[in-house]
Amino acid sequence: MTKDILKKLAGHPFNLDDDAAGWVKSTFERLSLEEKLGQIVLPLCRDLSVESLSIPLKRHVGGVHRMPSRSEQELRGSAEFLQSHTAIPLLMSCDIEFSEKSSVAAGTPYPNQMVIAATGDAEHARRMGAVAAREGGYVGFNVSWTPVADLAVNFRSNVVNTRSFGSDVATVMAMTTAYQDGARSEGFASSIKHWPGDGLDDRDQHFATTHNTMSMAEWRDSFGKIYADAIAKGVQVVMAGHITLPTYTAELGSAARSPAHMPATLNYDLTTTLLREELGFNGLVVSDASGMVGFNARGARRDLVPLCIAAGCDILLFPDDLDEDLGYLKDGLENGVLTQERVDEAVLRVLALKASMKLHQSGGRPWDEADRARFVGSAEHGEWSRSASEAAITLVKDTQALLPLDPARHRRILLAQLDSRMSPSGPLPQLQVADLLRERGFEVTLHRRGEPINPASHDIGMYLMAEEGVSAKENLGPHWEDLHGLFPHSMERLWAYLPTVYVSLGTPFLLYHMPECKTFVNGYAAVTPVQQALVKALVGEIGFVGRSPIDPSCRLKEAML
Repeated sequence: MTKDILKKLAGHPFNLDDDAAGWVKSTFERLSLEEKLGQIVLPLCRDLSVESLSIPLKRHVGGVHRMPSRSEQELRGSAEFLQSHTAIPLLMSCDIEFSEKSSVAAGTPYPNQMVIAATGDAEHARRMGAVAAREGGYVGFNVSWTPVADLAVNFRSNVVNTRSFGSDVATVMAMTTAYQDGARSEGFASSIKHWPGDGLDDRDQHFATTHNTMSMAEWRDSFGKIYADAIAKGVQVVMAGHITLPTYTAELGSAARSPAHMPATLNYDLTTTLLREELGFNGLVVSDASGMVGFNARGARRDLVPLCIAAGCDILLFPDDLDEDLGYLKDGLENGVLTQERVDEAVLRVLALKASMKLHQSGGRPWDEADRARFVGSAEHGEWSRSASEAAITLVKDTQALLPLDPARHRRILLAQLDSRMSPSGPLPQLQVADLLRERGFEVTLHRRGEPINPASHDIGMYLMAEEGVSAKENLGPHWEDLHGLFPHSMERLWAYLPTVYVSLGTPFLLYHMPECKTFVNGYAAVTPVQQALVKALVGEIGFVGRSPIDPSCRLKEAML
């Protein structure tokens, strides 16, 4: 069996040469059962102390996940320690999504995927993948669970939203392929998520098992195309989501091996029959984080952990309790939920991915410090970020011909924005737009909630909202209460008093909540280069050349009038 699997894994997408295949075989043959089980779990390490990191090393884990927002010193130091104290090089994973909270902290402020899509140029996606790999590689990562290949088709889905390349299948395919090319060209493994496709359900897998409700004809013409194209073009890793696809269970009928309510992470039909057999994926499947409610709500964890591997995932991501979950895997082998053959296949895929990345030769350690200037925060990366940001700012509507802004006519601006912005994991930096406008000769007054609005004191109004799509955040709405005060103040609108422009540096769907707004701009992200590009566009220094990757009207015809 091992020989057959090795022969299969030597081909697409791992493309192992004789040396790499030999390393996989010899390494696998000397592994004990405990070491095999360790290779198919990948814990999240928040504590990067030597004492804490030594624990997963003793369990022979296949890799570890760290947050790219940690300091450069912490990341490089922990990577050096981990890779120098393991017999088998580790997968060092992260999520470099280039939102405000998912970038390499020491690296380049870079816009998110929807910004890239709004440029209409896949070259920006290739650069994005290259920057992720260069800056991530320098601090010791070798795989990012990106890009997001989901479709932003439901404007109420906060967890997809700006994390995606939009709602158009062809655009998502082109951008996903370009991102993969950029990442692989710089030494990263390539990955896409969230199988079998997120963006229809308005809930978040962190809080519930979610559903892809497409018919199979719709699915094969959208997500099926996206994944088939990525597979054909060499994607090495697919992340399975805590997402169901009930119509596939119905299509299989009596041949279905898993119930329709089981998500892809726990569903043999989705992750083995559909992904591997129908679409021909021969790479590695990693589960999404197994601590999410979307996973744990499906049953007792002692049953779910071995079922995840049995269903077709090769790596269990983020075990709740490492020893406990390893015990559940061993119990699964003993009670027949999990077979030794399936475990061996998963281990071989993990090793094959590592060999395809040449980790058996390099040891997986961070790049040399002498190369820092080339890989982290370089002038080239900064220029790429600026170029993408300026190519993405989108004028959705301006039926009152308010733009461009001119200090001679619009000098006094009343600006309403959130006093403090928060991600699910902590505070976000203050926006710089007001200061950038002041530098150009405007007087900007910040509106305080509950204060009366005196139109004689201002020339125009401006709303500035900056909330990107993000995991585990339940509300990306317009926050009228936070801007204007408790009811009835929350019914106030600046445009009742002044010509007003509304700007979203985040979710592009806010026009749904204010179709009467006459001037609306989408910037999609709040990183500094996008804020700078926004102000340039508002004052006419550059044109509004971005193309909306989604329907900003949310199917409301009145929104565009």
